[in-house]
Amino acid sequence: MSLNRSPLMDRSFLFSRPVTQTGLPVWCDFTFTTLIGRCLNTPPSSAIMQTEDFIYLFLLLLSISIGFVLRNFKDVQKKKWISTTIGFTMLLIVSGVYHVLHPVILTLVNAVIVLYINKRFCHIVSFVFCFSYLMFIRTSEYFGVAYPPNLCSTAVMMMVLKMVGLAYEVNMHSLKQASNDESDKQKEYFMRIKPSFFDIFHYSFCYAGVLVGPYYRYRTFEDLFNKPYSKSVSHNDFLKKRIIVVPLYIFLYLLSDYFFPLSLAASKEIWDFPFLYRVFYVWPWFFSFRMRIYCAFVLGECICISLGLGAYPEKGAAQPGAGPTNLNAMQEIENEPKLLKVIPYNFETIRGMNEMASEFRPTIREGIRYWNMTVQYWLAIYIYRKTAASKPIKMFVTMFVSALWHGVHPGYYLSLLGTPLLLISEIQVEKAFRKNAPELQQKIYDFIWYFVKMQSVSYMGVAFILLEIRAILHYWSSIYYIGHIFTLVLFTIAFLKNRFAKRTFKKDKNLPSELEHSKSL
Repeated sequence: MSLNRSPLMDRSFLFSRPVTQTGLPVWCDFTFTTLIGRCLNTPPSSAIMQTEDFIYLFLLLLSISIGFVLRNFKDVQKKKWISTTIGFTMLLIVSGVYHVLHPVILTLVNAVIVLYINKRFCHIVSFVFCFSYLMFIRTSEYFGVAYPPNLCSTAVMMMVLKMVGLAYEVNMHSLKQASNDESDKQKEYFMRIKPSFFDIFHYSFCYAGVLVGPYYRYRTFEDLFNKPYSKSVSHNDFLKKRIIVVPLYIFLYLLSDYFFPLSLAASKEIWDFPFLYRVFYVWPWFFSFRMRIYCAFVLGECICISLGLGAYPEKGAAQPGAGPTNLNAMQEIENEPKLLKVIPYNFETIRGMNEMASEFRPTIREGIRYWNMTVQYWLAIYIYRKTAASKPIKMFVTMFVSALWHGVHPGYYLSLLGTPLLLISEIQVEKAFRKNAPELQQKIYDFIWYFVKMQSVSYMGVAFILLEIRAILHYWSSIYYIGHIFTLVLFTIAFLKNRFAKRTFKKDKNLPSELEHSKSL
């Protein structure tokens, strides 16, 4: 009679030396998710589905609690090294010994670029390298290298924004330094950065933002250690206001995910449902996705708040990602240290989401503007504004870079590159039916357009969620690509109406001069 030993009792797998499907020794590709999967006697991929979210949530909550202790450290260097060590350890947990090399390589090469490449074009070199390396990671199996775990890939995405952003900051600081304009001199003072090799590593691996974001500039990171704001702000008040919504988001996510499973989109059963049911089924799918993202992003903000990262006086008019924009007010505060204890503060610099505005503002533009705001800032400043082209081209390039940053799956491109079409259509429709309309008509328009907005972004968003081209086209074909057709028809009607109105206006404008030169009485 044989005794069936429990996987929990038999831990010999920890010391065996099999290899993975990619040919790597198991210890190279070892993470906590594979450990739990083996203990549960389930395949690694299945274990990831069961445990990755739990580990992610645990690390985010742990990061929040760490801030309460770390923010009281007075030794700046010790504080930096501890935050870096914690960040690296978390990456090691979610990535494994082998894949943690990706963020190390990315940071190391960028440190060399920022410190030793000419400041006039170091940002271009950094951008090309970072996005090339990101593409390599996403296609690494074609080169015989295993894909990194999802959480490692997310961390590398955030590091790409930081490293490219740092190179741009160095470039812009050098330009302001060479300027003779007085306003540029003031900006140069508040943009002044001179990172060392280890400073770049501290910025890249700081545990605040390493797993989920938000994106923050190097200057914001330095202000945490060198400015008194983080010591003067009431952390707990801001933390309570922000974290209180997380249980609600988790509950709504689990509820919607249970009753409206995403697997239906790629199944044959979807054709059994009525047409209108299939059309509006995207609402709960995209709602579930948004609740999941809100939960992660709000916890990311809470990590920064507990540490004091991104705290600035309200008078500084801080904006997400950018930091203070009212430099005169900041200068006045620095000249009057007594004000630090009495002035109000905020954490707008690290605010990633304005959920209420994104959900309930009536236009697509506003919904996008208040979604992932720190990354929106990065895209606006470093891509949109730097692209010398017409607005539609700039919009397309920005969305393409955003899709490239997210990954190589077709769903990212079908979703994000479809967004400019929605935005251009919205502008035309607003011009045709809302502009110059009576107040009541504008309110009716806003009410109707809100539902159009939610349907449109959900329709495009389902491609972002499904990712695979077959699944996306399977669902879109089940509703006969109604989202694309509706948008194009709406754009055509609005465009023609605007053209006709423009011609009529020109005729009316020329009418008095024609009458003036008329020979008839």
